[in-house]
Amino acid sequence: MKNLLSSLVSLFLISQVPLILHAQPVNDDCSGATAVFLGSNPIDTTQATTSTEPIPDSTCPGSTLGQVLYDAWFLFDVPETGFLTISTCDTVNFDTDVIVYTGSCDSLLPTACYGDSPDCFVQGTTNSWNTIVPDLPVTQGDTLKIRLGGWGTSDQGTGTFDLSLSSPPPPPPSPPNNECVDALPAVIGNNPVNSINATTSPEPYSNATGCSALGQMTADVWFRWVAPEDGYIHLSTCETVNFDTDLMVYSGECDDLQEVACSGDEPNCFVQGSSTQSWNSHIDNLAVTAGEILHFRIGGWGANDYGTGDLVLEFVTDVIAQLEGNSVPGSYEINASVELSGDCSGLLFSVASESLEVLGPFSAGQMVDAQISSPSIQTMATLCVTPLFGQTPGVQQCTSVAVLSPILYEACSSPGTTIPDSGEPVEIPIVVAGSPDSNIWDLQVQLVIDHPDASDLQIQLTDPNGTTELLHNLPAAAAGSGLDLTWWMNGLEPSTEFADGGYWQPTSGNLFSFTGLHQPGVWTLSVSDEISGNTGIINEVCLKFFDTVPLPVGGQDLIMGNTNNTVYVGREGSIASFGMESVICNGGDEPLNWYANPDPRHPMMVFNMFRVDEDRILQIGGSWAKHGWSSAQANACGFGCQPSPTNQQTGIGCSDTYGAAGNAAQINMGPRSEINPWGGGFVWDGSYMSQDTGPWNETEERLSIEDRDLDPAQNVGSTYLAEVYVIQPSDVDTSTNRAWEPIAISGTPGDSWSIDMSEVSESSPIQNAWTGSEIVTVSPPANIDGTLDLAYKVTENPDGTWRYEYAIYNFNFSAGIRSFNIPVDPAVNISATRFYAPVKRSPFHSDDPWVMSHPADEISWSTPGISSGLPSNPLTWGWMHNFGFDADAPPVETIVTLESHSASPFGVLEVMVLAPPPPPPAAIFLRGYCNGDGALNIADPIFLLGHLFSNQAEPDCPDACDVNDDGSLDIADAISLLNNLICCSQTVPPPPGPVDCGEDPTDDDLDCTTNTNACP
Repeated sequence: MKNLLSSLVSLFLISQVPLILHAQPVNDDCSGATAVFLGSNPIDTTQATTSTEPIPDSTCPGSTLGQVLYDAWFLFDVPETGFLTISTCDTVNFDTDVIVYTGSCDSLLPTACYGDSPDCFVQGTTNSWNTIVPDLPVTQGDTLKIRLGGWGTSDQGTGTFDLSLSSPPPPPPSPPNNECVDALPAVIGNNPVNSINATTSPEPYSNATGCSALGQMTADVWFRWVAPEDGYIHLSTCETVNFDTDLMVYSGECDDLQEVACSGDEPNCFVQGSSTQSWNSHIDNLAVTAGEILHFRIGGWGANDYGTGDLVLEFVTDVIAQLEGNSVPGSYEINASVELSGDCSGLLFSVASESLEVLGPFSAGQMVDAQISSPSIQTMATLCVTPLFGQTPGVQQCTSVAVLSPILYEACSSPGTTIPDSGEPVEIPIVVAGSPDSNIWDLQVQLVIDHPDASDLQIQLTDPNGTTELLHNLPAAAAGSGLDLTWWMNGLEPSTEFADGGYWQPTSGNLFSFTGLHQPGVWTLSVSDEISGNTGIINEVCLKFFDTVPLPVGGQDLIMGNTNNTVYVGREGSIASFGMESVICNGGDEPLNWYANPDPRHPMMVFNMFRVDEDRILQIGGSWAKHGWSSAQANACGFGCQPSPTNQQTGIGCSDTYGAAGNAAQINMGPRSEINPWGGGFVWDGSYMSQDTGPWNETEERLSIEDRDLDPAQNVGSTYLAEVYVIQPSDVDTSTNRAWEPIAISGTPGDSWSIDMSEVSESSPIQNAWTGSEIVTVSPPANIDGTLDLAYKVTENPDGTWRYEYAIYNFNFSAGIRSFNIPVDPAVNISATRFYAPVKRSPFHSDDPWVMSHPADEISWSTPGISSGLPSNPLTWGWMHNFGFDADAPPVETIVTLESHSASPFGVLEVMVLAPPPPPPAAIFLRGYCNGDGALNIADPIFLLGHLFSNQAEPDCPDACDVNDDGSLDIADAISLLNNLICCSQTVPPPPGPVDCGEDPTDDDLDCTTNTNACP
């Protein structure tokens, strides 16, 4: 009981003692943060707890931030923009941590933090453990959360912390040439650029003058320059400026600026210090005149593009007053003559891959002559001359020169004949000699006519066989001009020049109609004035005939190496695009040219992909042509490299590899149709490529293929092939400029694709991969154009019919193909006709399928020819078309024909393939041998009269009885034959006959079913 009483007393006493509890501070967490102001602010963390917000170590690494324990929170509204400093030095009695946040409590964003700061002591000690957060940039109106806690587990206490705000320093000054009126004088050479702190000028800018990928022209600076004399300038920031640039050139003073040139992102023009960012600018060959005032404006492509570097200005003087060239037929040599208007140290002449340097010095007014070889013949060659000023080239000038093979035959007439005003045509006979066995593949018509208005004239040429071509048909462009020119299908395109003595294509007609076997005899030039008001005189007419061209020996030989890589690049919908590696070697005895555009002397490469199915090989995709611009000096083909000193050539035995991704860069791609695959010709000026500056989507111009054609799951059992094919103007052996290999494809439609190219490349026709096919080469008989590879495969179907498949690949036949024709016996039944062509996406041609037709005696596919002016889908170089059908007859050897799309000396090509049986040959006979007894005598007209008037026997060969060849049998035929035999006329009946048997040359309703007895 005593113990119980004691316990109760104790409990009572305890209950009378006041209970003292310590409350947490109101700002113990973020939501309770108390307002603080500039100056001194109290802090007490003795009763604080530790907040749960994570410690942002990554925001301030190296700041010796501790654990931020027992923290208190404060709210600071920034009164003005400046730099905020927070300090606990000597004013807080414990080791502090400070974190500064923006944002709301549920989405805090740390912006600064610090733990121990040098020389910042704990109050009353010499421990440098307290905190300064110095010079934190803040903006008026910002709200900051300040979290102040202890560094370690024993760090709690009281004190004050200080907030101070300093004004921001004044902005640095703009560059001295920030505006047009402050433009610095530009000098030839390097002009320092500093656009840091530059503003954006208000002057207008645009790509109206034609430029690549112009940006926003931000933070720009200006230069002013006065041209010292006539010439050309080059401006560049390539590899000399460390930011992405825009460049504009204006003519005139600042109050009257006229845009004359611009440049944004240019190919192979890199930001300084980068080998991948081709984002900088250059302007080349801008013509200037003496005293002309120019302003150069350099800015950033985007909002954050500014920096330093040099704008490089080069100036070249125009000292070529006149350039002329001519060539002796058959010589391969061009005679050049240059008149100078200024001084230079030398002249560099060039024709295609050939160059010749002639050393000076030379002075103004001097004439300089040189002779340079042409690598090609029977063509219009471009002769160029560049003045040299020491090692610096000047302004190049070029002209066109006709380089001709030997003239086989020539015939001229100088009639001096008057052309009557609006009268009958004047016919000028031209007697042409020569062997009828000669092969003519080219013809020129030289013509001099004195007439005040050649647009009044019609002019046509007729050969001895009656073939006629209207060559000049009232062309409006000839108004006010006479005629002094040479018409030539290899000449320049028709223009407004008709009396400059040059070589021009006729404005109408096709001189290739006169090619083939030579036609000696009387040719006729017919000239008529169709519009009243003028007369003229025909002063001179010459016809020049040419045969086969000789091939050059030696030179540059492009050989394809082994391709190892194809990469997926992107897609648009169901179409995927790819880039393919190219390995190019020089197997020739001269350096291989790689000059960048606008110089055409460089490789131009296309990338193709094919699929081999059970019965067909199909081209499933192809790219535009990638134009090469620079070469390395490697040894990928193992020939032994003799390096070239310049990247504009591949040394003898050397190689260059363009990576797969780089070969997908659209800025370096142009349409295939602008390249002549036979001669390698390409003209930059006015080309589609020169104006194609983008932007492009993911598939345009690249090797692009539909997912359904790529997917192995949708093409079970098929194999795939990749091909690189390269055209180079100076390549002396084109048989080695393509390489293909089998590839393996993996991936998913709608996603990316992977290409395995571990096989070894093969340089041969792609159809070699089509098992069981036969390949024949299709080419013109003379060495004037390229070839096609025609592969065919014939298999017997289970039902006893036959499947015929043909795959035609245009290797380098420049005229292209517009039709494919197979003669077929009318008794053969044709079914299941097929045509396939890949999608080419050409700006010049359509992708329309060819039209199939099947008259009684042939099956053919065609697209409109170029002369029709209609949209067409010709088979051009580097593409393959497929044709097929089933037939109820087995194959035999048959001649098939291919017709050219554009004008060609040989508009129809023939080749032997396997095909269904052709129509039976037409019967042959002799005209007049009517009764079929094998003799021509009085019995023949008597037999015909008996048939006509006495219902006697039908003639076995009605064509033989059609003596006057008018397509009908009547009394006139009997009279003609009687006159010939016994009466009044010695006129021989029309052919065939009287000696040689033949087919009826006239298309009529009469026929012969079998050869007559006179023609066994």
